Amino acid sequence: MKSRSLRWRLVGSLVLLQVVASLLALLGLMAILGAAGRFVDEGGERTVQIIGRSIRHTPDGKLVLEANSEAKRLLSAVPDLWFAVRNAQGYELRQGDVPARYVELLRVLDGKERSALDLADSGGRPAARFERIEMDGGAVNVMVQTGAPLSLIDKFKWLGAAFLVLVAPTMLITALVVLVATPFVIRRGLAGTVATAAKAEHIDIDRLETRLPTTDVAAEIQPLVTAVNRAFDRLDEGYKRHERFLADAAHELRTPIATLRIQIESLPQNTRDKPRLLRATTRLATLAEQLLDLQRLTRAPVSMNAVDLRSLCERVVGDLAPLAIMNGCSVAVDAPDAVHVRADVTSIERAVANLIQNAVEHGGEGCEIRVRVHSPATIEVSDSGPGIPEDQRGRIIEPFYRLRARGEGAGLGLHLVSEVARIHQGRLEVGSSDLGGASMRLELGAVCGGAFDRNRTCI
Repeated sequence: MKSRSLRWRLVGSLVLLQVVASLLALLGLMAILGAAGRFVDEGGERTVQIIGRSIRHTPDGKLVLEANSEAKRLLSAVPDLWFAVRNAQGYELRQGDVPARYVELLRVLDGKERSALDLADSGGRPAARFERIEMDGGAVNVMVQTGAPLSLIDKFKWLGAAFLVLVAPTMLITALVVLVATPFVIRRGLAGTVATAAKAEHIDIDRLETRLPTTDVAAEIQPLVTAVNRAFDRLDEGYKRHERFLADAAHELRTPIATLRIQIESLPQNTRDKPRLLRATTRLATLAEQLLDLQRLTRAPVSMNAVDLRSLCERVVGDLAPLAIMNGCSVAVDAPDAVHVRADVTSIERAVANLIQNAVEHGGEGCEIRVRVHSPATIEVSDSGPGIPEDQRGRIIEPFYRLRARGEGAGLGLHLVSEVARIHQGRLEVGSSDLGGASMRLELGAVCGGAFDRNRTCI
């Protein structure tokens, strides 16, 4: 599931907060105006419109008030509201106690379009409004009292107009600023977190002492980084205990395994189970040595020295020839030219030995094993056995992984070889051989282009 961007989350939250704050401010302004008595028809425009829509001419030219819903609401809201209407024929219609002065002004202002008259208070609100309205029966002059309360619909219209004029432009400008500025602010604020994440990418099993930096990390994220570092401390300690246990167990097993092998070898040659017992003790000894080799590779620094891979492979094949013969296998070295490298001799010997032992164990009785050495710094061990399924080739180098659950071996040999390749900046490739079985290709990175002088220095 794709995680949401913090940038857009903050942008959305800030814009939403701005909208809510603006609406609350607008509602607060309405409440203040209502409490101060300013939420009224201050200029009288709305009152003139309502009265104008309610006036009708009779056939004889007189004026009558047809109280529609708007007029009824207005008159019920302001019982003492006054207004006066006069047409061109001189007929007048009055409502309420119209001051005499405004009755006179109704005649005097005949021909004018509109006018605000007198001041009702110090806030600048007029006391009356005059306006000339065109009707079907002719134009009329209307004089109304100002200050009538607005209807709910008018209040919402005022609210919408105020929002479009005051709030919307401010919100739009602020939203654009937030949209542009937030990515820069977040990038700057999370620079330390990004650096910490980059550091975390380089933490692996071989560098357990590495910890995430807490400098330049936001205070809100520091508890998470600290908790992760403490988790690394616990994992590091647990891994070290695990390593110590494996090393101690391997050391303790070597003596009883050697004793057991001596006792088995002392059995009479005609003992029926002697070959099987010898193979079992050999596997136990190999497992103990592999555990120790893993500890040496991970805990002790390797010593890089001049190595001739052809001589090394010939020596290892000679040491393991009895094991191959015991299992009915043949093993040969194909190395026409010497290949010189700088490498850790002990670890390379163990890696080649593990590859040959693996071929003996899984190649089957009577298998053919070939050890090829060629440039650049490559050792390839092939066999004529059943081979390795393609979908399993990536997993067989995992520790304790075996193709067959009840098969021979502990699943450490190829993992040890891959570790040897890693510390030599090389790699282990698993494939198929031209003999019909598996091919294990060990490539080393430390190559010597020429030979060695008498001081064993690459020349």
